[in-house]
Order: sequence, then C-alpha cells, then structure tokens
Amino acid sequence: MAPSVLGIGLPATSDIVPWVFRGFLRKSLDVMEADMTASPYDWEMLYLTPDMPFDVCTKKLGEKKWDVVMVGMGLRKTDMLVPYFERIVNAVHEELPQAKFAFNISIEKTREAVDRVLAGEDRV
Repeated sequence: MAPSVLGIGLPATSDIVPWVFRGFLRKSLDVMEADMTASPYDWEMLYLTPDMPFDVCTKKLGEKKWDVVMVGMGLRKTDMLVPYFERIVNAVHEELPQAKFAFNISIEKTREAVDRVLAGEDRV
C-alpha cells in the first residue's frame, strides 16, 4: 500500500495572500498537485485558513492513518500565522502520533520533502 500523505496549506484565494501573487501561487499549486498526484503516494491536499472552523482540519486528520503530513510554507513562514501553524502541528501530533512531518522549502520541492522524510534521511 502506498504511503498516505496529507498536504496542508493556504489556498491561493486566501485574503492572507497578496492579490498580486495569487495567480502565480495558483499555478504553482496546480503544478505541485499534479506532481504529487502522479507520485507513488496516496496524496491529498487540504487548504485551510484561520477563519475556517478548525474541525475541518481535525476531521481530515481523522479520515485515515496519514503516514506523512506536509505543512506548507505559507502557514509556517507568515509571522501572523505562527500560532495557527502551532495549532495545526499540535493537532497532528495529538491525532496522528505515528505520522512524520515534512516541510518543503518551496512549493516545487514538496515531493522532495516527502521523499526525504519517507526515506528516513536525517542528513543536512
């Protein structure tokens, strides 16, 4: 059975994303989604914003035994979203203590991050 991977990130349509970047972000997310869908993983993406009910996240986490949860940069690197990012990480830890975390350095490097985590590479 293929490893299950859940991506969590901001949608390109979010008010948090400056409007001038939304088109570029949408295209990048489409490429990433196509790449991950073509990967050997059981991939799903969950788009979240802080104004959504948080149970959207916890329900998705409970849908299956996710092997890897990849949290996108928009949620990790936006100062005002750090508390929300922490809430997501803590929910994953609570709901899926066996899951590994993957953190991409860019949208284009999502599959690389998942590959690295599943291969158990801990080198820098």
